[in-house]
Amino acid sequence: MKYLSLLAAFLVVHFTPQCLQAQVDSVRVDTVQADTTIAVSDSLYLNIVIPETDTVTYSFSRYRVAANTNPAANAYINGKPVKVYESGAFIHMMEHRSDTTQIEFRVELNGEELTKTMYLVRPEAPEPIDTKGNVISDRMMKPTSELWLVTGETLDVQFLGTPGKEVVFNIDYFKNNIPMKEVPEEIAGIEGLYKGSYTIKPGDKVKDKHITFKMKKGLFGYEKKKSEYTVSFNNFPRVAEVMDENAYLNIGMGTDRLGGARYGSLEPGVKLNITGRKADNYRVQLSKSLSAWIPVRFVELQNEYTSPATSLTGNIRVSGRDESDMITLTLSEKLPYITYQELDPNVIIVDVFGATSNTNWKIKHNSSQGIRNVTWNQVEDDRFRLEIELNHSQNWGYTVGYGWGSQLNVEVKRPPVVTNFNSPLDGRTISVDAGHGGDNRGSLGAAGNLEKDVTLQLSYLVKELLEESGATVVLPRTDDSYVYMSERKEITLDEDADLLVSIHTNSIGYGSDPLDVRGTGSFYKHIAFKPLAAIMYDKMMELGFKDYGLTGSFNFSLNAPIEFPNVLVETAFISNPEEEILLTDPDFQRKIAEQIVKGLEEFYLQHGYLETVSDMPDK
Repeated sequence: MKYLSLLAAFLVVHFTPQCLQAQVDSVRVDTVQADTTIAVSDSLYLNIVIPETDTVTYSFSRYRVAANTNPAANAYINGKPVKVYESGAFIHMMEHRSDTTQIEFRVELNGEELTKTMYLVRPEAPEPIDTKGNVISDRMMKPTSELWLVTGETLDVQFLGTPGKEVVFNIDYFKNNIPMKEVPEEIAGIEGLYKGSYTIKPGDKVKDKHITFKMKKGLFGYEKKKSEYTVSFNNFPRVAEVMDENAYLNIGMGTDRLGGARYGSLEPGVKLNITGRKADNYRVQLSKSLSAWIPVRFVELQNEYTSPATSLTGNIRVSGRDESDMITLTLSEKLPYITYQELDPNVIIVDVFGATSNTNWKIKHNSSQGIRNVTWNQVEDDRFRLEIELNHSQNWGYTVGYGWGSQLNVEVKRPPVVTNFNSPLDGRTISVDAGHGGDNRGSLGAAGNLEKDVTLQLSYLVKELLEESGATVVLPRTDDSYVYMSERKEITLDEDADLLVSIHTNSIGYGSDPLDVRGTGSFYKHIAFKPLAAIMYDKMMELGFKDYGLTGSFNFSLNAPIEFPNVLVETAFISNPEEEILLTDPDFQRKIAEQIVKGLEEFYLQHGYLETVSDMPDK
């Protein structure tokens, strides 16, 4: 009967992306809400979890459905009997190969019956354009944003229009009548798609010019249409200043549900050399061999006469304080930098772009107890590298940023002191993050359980066990409310936590079979924090979960900080009905919490600083 208490939470449901999908599908859910829970008595009920509305617009050929009922009931989907699990959950994979697919749910118990019918429909094809005469349509027109290009790059243009025509394009006030070709329908999938291109040559100078498409009509006339966006060639570099404290550098233009792959963040005042623009992103020329992209909204262009951002480096100073060490490098400008780490040896690397060495000495004070050595190298004409070798096995977090003037500071935390070998968490501060919350429900279980509820339950169990071990616990989310990722990070930093564990449950996409995908996973972004993730992964595997993988370079918001070790633990798949039972069982939840705490104890014992030899066990 404990599952009946969850029904009220599903009387109103709304669409939220899953926490971590093994397959990401593009789904549009209609706005008309389904009545997902019906009952004829206290003993028989039908609660439909997926679909979440009476009618779902869906493009793909396979679609999973999930619902729950009395565990003693029989369940059928489109007349086919399906297994009802001890939680009451039942699931099925639908074949969606026609314009409309009916999904009939039916449950039976003691002569009573409940049914509910829902529908999958294919997206409507876009209305055909009227191609009579000479039509140049806005549909599929390129460019789709302002473009800044340089020598060797190619301007690609296209539009959809009347098929079978002679078509050219102009770059206004620069070059006329550049030919375009119609793409064969069997390749384009549509009639009347025209494409053309122009490769920028040395000496080409264009500033903010429109593209004019021209379609021949009659002997001498043309149908014309001007692009909404403009193009510019070889008007670079320009200098931009970072104005937003949330600014970051993307490696490329690709993106997915976690965003684009990033080099890291940038602070206000940093000067960037801009050499291009595409899709509302500026291309940043970091060095001769490396570029990156930054969203236009993060920066402000300086006037076109501003000189490129460069600096000579000054001397290096290495000093220490109570719990950290500081490396300082003097520059005359706030320049962009990228930081990353290496293991064995334990090294922090900071590349400063636009910087040329004028470093003639470095000073290392005896107070810098956590730093073994600092070296520098001019790896390119405009790329200065600092390599900071630590004298301990684990990187416990660091910050990079500008201090007084343009002085670049790298502050490195020392290992926490373990005062008692038998109680390594005593006196430590640990942040335990419960994934999702509030309107962000996270993933859904077929029995009606929500990721946000399970993660909050687990976080409180971990908190209880950690406090029994003498630790102070920070909970960025304490109730059913949503806390922004940036706030969770700031709460962790404000409370001076040693590290962060973010707890989640996993889920598949709509097109995958939930019975085929199960197991536990652990996620990290920075190689320095792989040891923590690996320990957590091993501890979860000890519970008997299937191996779903140890995942690195994961672009999740709470894996991004370099200030403290962090790990995302995807405990198990709530979309799998058998693992959902485990994830919601109080006894098994405690086992999960115990394994997380054991993992933390192992991490501190391996990588913390043992205060006295007497605390070591006898060999």
